[in-house]
Amino acid sequence: MYYVSTLYLSRSMDPQIADIEACKEEGKLDEALDIANQLLATNPKNKDALYQVADIMYRKGEILRAEKPIDFLLTEENDDAMSRYIKGVLEMEKTNRQEAKQHLKKAMKLLDGENPEMLRCLAICEYRSGNREDGMRLLKQAFNTNKFDAEIILNLIELHILQHQRKHGKRYVQYYHDNKEQLQFFDKPSEQYDEKILLFTEYINFQLQKKK
Repeated sequence: MYYVSTLYLSRSMDPQIADIEACKEEGKLDEALDIANQLLATNPKNKDALYQVADIMYRKGEILRAEKPIDFLLTEENDDAMSRYIKGVLEMEKTNRQEAKQHLKKAMKLLDGENPEMLRCLAICEYRSGNREDGMRLLKQAFNTNKFDAEIILNLIELHILQHQRKHGKRYVQYYHDNKEQLQFFDKPSEQYDEKILLFTEYINFQLQKKK
């Protein structure tokens, strides 16, 4: 749920939130949770700490526990874009795609301008709901909003493969390699993306070879 982490790129970060981010990056989720709980002991309505608890639980795979702080925030402030985004991601994980889309669309309306991560999530939701054209359109819109987001590029390759548009997928593979130094990798090391790109490349080349 990398939008939680990138939230702090546009503003100053509380030192304890910075410590949580550092722990998450190192995979020390229990330590990160301890710090978040310390903040909540002082202020149970600390939005940043509640976001962090949700993100930590999400990373642990505990979706129901991740929902609790977000449901609380939405009862406190129904028009909180970050809470809506996180709720949408959690509903995606539960394959409740209609609910996910509602939350993601609401989050986007609450923000000024387009957010590439929210567009990406909404695109995947639409595609998996059977609205493939809308899904591809939204994903390309996300790419045009941020052309260096590695996750968006990876999704574009994957969906083009699913659409049997292997040459288009191959172009995005080449784009990934050509712009590797400028790409933004959130939450996952670049090596994980490289491994997926290699698998996609091998599959595309195999399929293209079969057609000859």
